Amino acid sequence: MKQELHCYLRVSTQQQVDEGHSIENQRFLGKRISRKLGMKYVEMNEGGLSSMSVRRPKFEELKTGMSIGRIKNIWYLTRSRWSRDTVEDLLMKQHYFKKYGVKVYEGEEGKERNFKDSKDELLDTILTSVQQFDRQQRREISVSGKKHLSLIEGQNSVFMGGTINFGFKNVDKKWTIDKEESKWVKKIFNLYLNDVPLVDIKSYLDTNNVKPRRSKTWSLGTLLTMLKNKVYTGEYVWVDKESQEEFTIIIPQLITHSIFNRVQKKLEKNTKNKGNNSRQYESLLSDLMTCYCGQNITGNVRQSVGKKVYVCNSKRNQWRGLHVEECENRRGMNMDRTDEFVGKEIKRIMTNSHLLKERFKEDILKNKGLKSQEIELEKNKLEKQIKPLNKQIDITVKSISTNEVNFMTQKTDKKIYQQIKRTLDTEFEELKKKKDVIIDQIDDLDNQKDWVDWLGEYGDDLKEKFKKLDTKLLEGLIKEIVVKPTFSKNRDGVVKQVGHRFNIKFKLPIINDQLNYLDPNKKSKGYTIENGKRSGDIGTLEVLKPGRKKKPKKK
Repeated sequence: MKQELHCYLRVSTQQQVDEGHSIENQRFLGKRISRKLGMKYVEMNEGGLSSMSVRRPKFEELKTGMSIGRIKNIWYLTRSRWSRDTVEDLLMKQHYFKKYGVKVYEGEEGKERNFKDSKDELLDTILTSVQQFDRQQRREISVSGKKHLSLIEGQNSVFMGGTINFGFKNVDKKWTIDKEESKWVKKIFNLYLNDVPLVDIKSYLDTNNVKPRRSKTWSLGTLLTMLKNKVYTGEYVWVDKESQEEFTIIIPQLITHSIFNRVQKKLEKNTKNKGNNSRQYESLLSDLMTCYCGQNITGNVRQSVGKKVYVCNSKRNQWRGLHVEECENRRGMNMDRTDEFVGKEIKRIMTNSHLLKERFKEDILKNKGLKSQEIELEKNKLEKQIKPLNKQIDITVKSISTNEVNFMTQKTDKKIYQQIKRTLDTEFEELKKKKDVIIDQIDDLDNQKDWVDWLGEYGDDLKEKFKKLDTKLLEGLIKEIVVKPTFSKNRDGVVKQVGHRFNIKFKLPIINDQLNYLDPNKKSKGYTIENGKRSGDIGTLEVLKPGRKKKPKKK
């Protein structure tokens, strides 16, 4: 009966398994060595597992087979395919190969490892160390240089592996737009922008038989992740898992920066009170106030006890197990008093900026349609300016990659490498800054359009409508209201929270803006508006001091 040669096959990644070249080569060599030795080929195919994987099933099966005497002959292509490091190889040699009399063959020629005398064993150990060092050197280039080696092939939008995002497909290792899926990506963003809830978007996709990447139906989490993913604006950030180094790859664009930014604002607003079961009643400022600690401030209404307060969510989120920063804003704010105080200050600021509003009404409302068209045209121009910048960024990234690979392969000395790196890194940062400036300009134009739309709804008789504030009206004006606690010592010398200080951030610079007449003596010559500030403190509201209710006197 023929002896069996157990041939251990392994590659480092699933991608190599899919491509098949390395496994097929190892299988061919294993069968050839089996014939050469006159043994029966037995395949132990580990597939795409790194040698650093916690568990390697076939490796463990080989160890068990050796320990019970069933496996007496083993072959593998290289020791880097076989063991993690020198220590593991020494342990295998001591506790399995020598202990159970196992013959080990390796390489393309199937040379037998020699454990018979100390000299041969020393040479064998040295060979293991050399192969381990060689593997580490190659892994350095693979892990730290994978991104660089891929990019300098001259391909734009190189795909770095893994599961490609919905809306794209991997064609020859490049990000390529999937024509059918990309239509649905645009549809998802537009539906959300038009106030369609995520649960309805999910239902719409499922009933139209649109399949996500890894499941049969869509989940709300998947949709939320998609809407937050900047990859659809034409920029993918690949992260080296070991070094955490970020690497920008320019890919085809599906969604404009304008649509993406507006979706992010809507997401932020819609998720502000997520999980707040106490919010059963509408409150004026819940969608606008944020605590200084970064958590949301929401309204808590308990009609049964007549309690209506605004509170920071940090304590509730901490109770839910979320990581939150320590917050000293522990006192609630009486809802009615807070609405009255903040509303009064907003009215004051808007009243003082009345002439600016009139200017907007005259210059914008009369030509509202025209103004909206101008804004859209300007946004389109800015979006087009981003495309050549993306091309320049892509070229710079490839140059950075070439420089890195030349240094790793010792084609460039360290001094020249560092000089080139400094120049290219500076160029990359400058290009990114230019791109960020344009994206901010697009965001500003979206704010202007929101302002125009808001004036169209509230501009007529604005002073009259301000007599009764509502959340929608305020959202057209205010970006955020940040609340900070204020403290003082009580009569016992103990520091206690005594109030809340409010900082309002407006969408436009209307705080203390000024009207300057060209000729104060002849106002008919016209005027200019000098912008004010976008944000400012509006004062402090003290916490109501608790007091005992007087008991009714007995008759």
